[in-house]
Amino acid sequence: MWEKLQHRLEIRFAQMRAHPELILLIALAYAGLILTIREANQELGGFGVFACVAIAVIAASLVARLRHAWQFMPEEEAAPQPPNADEATPLALVAPCAQGDRSYLVRVPAPTAVAYEVVRKAQDVFRSGAIDPEEDMRAFHSDPYSLICLQDPDGNIFGFIDYYAFEKNHFKLFLQGHYAFDNLLASGLLAHPQARKAKVVYLATILNLSFLLDSMRAERRRQNGILVWATVSAILEHHRFPPDGIDIYSIGWDKGGAAILKMFGLQPVSRVMRGQAEGKWIYCRRGVHRRDLEAIRARYQKRYERLCELDVRPLAGLTPDIANATGA
Repeated sequence: MWEKLQHRLEIRFAQMRAHPELILLIALAYAGLILTIREANQELGGFGVFACVAIAVIAASLVARLRHAWQFMPEEEAAPQPPNADEATPLALVAPCAQGDRSYLVRVPAPTAVAYEVVRKAQDVFRSGAIDPEEDMRAFHSDPYSLICLQDPDGNIFGFIDYYAFEKNHFKLFLQGHYAFDNLLASGLLAHPQARKAKVVYLATILNLSFLLDSMRAERRRQNGILVWATVSAILEHHRFPPDGIDIYSIGWDKGGAAILKMFGLQPVSRVMRGQAEGKWIYCRRGVHRRDLEAIRARYQKRYERLCELDVRPLAGLTPDIANATGA
């Protein structure tokens, strides 16, 4: 419980630092409400106080309902995709440098210190055996390109996606129930540079820390879009696509995670047969080519590049310490 409260406070303070004007507006709103209640009490007595409180509650309820409806608005309604890809403005894999008003930052590969902090936050949130810190850090060092972490310019972490690369034959054993996922990680996980040619990409952990705050539904929607944009951009920059494309898989642990998987174009195909995720839906999109991910990238880059500085470095851009860790 205390860890969840700590995350709530961290996110709330980060939101307040990013938007200090909200503090003034909220303070003025509360002051106005108090003065209105006092005036109503003098003029109308208890009935006036009750009426003021009721109006305030109804207004807050309407705002919450409208935000909830906006959160679940279909992506196509929020920002239609260009009908013809040739008509869209050409998009770069790496967005230009920040213009000074961007609230978010994604760098791929992420620094090792950020990876440690990501693992710590995931442990605090899940509070179960689902997170093995040693295993996760080994996976990061074997392939640092696989971690997509959403931060603000001050280094606060808002969410992340990490993915694993597998050979098709190993992953097929997992789908058929012959392997639990832990066995698959131990025997089939590909490291860099072999991971760049893998035929199976598995979206492993998808976590948006804003889920802890109901008041941040609209911001959570933007953060999800940025994470999807950054992830497909990283895959496009670093992955070598075979002629028949790649297969992208994941497990939908809850409704929020399943909603993000559908933003990647994944659909439920079967259920997990063994292990901790037994009975959960496996989401999949087979035969994914570059043009498929380019369409997703174009859709979300158009909406969110003004909000996020995306720095996806090419394979040759590794720093020496990371290169040594990967054996590249």
